Amino acid sequence: MKLNNPFSQTTHNLYLYVFACQDCGRSDNGLSLHHITGRGSNSKLNAIVLCNLCHGKCGHSFEEESRYSKITVQFHLREGTILTGKDIEYYKNNMLLY
Repeated sequence: MKLNNPFSQTTHNLYLYVFACQDCGRSDNGLSLHHITGRGSNSKLNAIVLCNLCHGKCGHSFEEESRYSKITVQFHLREGTILTGKDIEYYKNNMLLY
């Protein structure tokens, strides 16, 4: 999977083995790493793997960002991801989405 986005190599590695869209579950339409709340933060909590179809439909509405944020937080809880100070700061600044 090609994940072109300015996330750190550590973040890219976290998502390297996600082989399906974290929204719709499709794996046959190409995948990309999407900034949930925009490119203002490269925190791993601001990343979600989307298929090209879902990525193309992104509108950055509050509801969409909230749904993607919940999916991402659940993913990191399952994976046992260690959060950095940058991740915690992102979470504090965007906690209304969770």
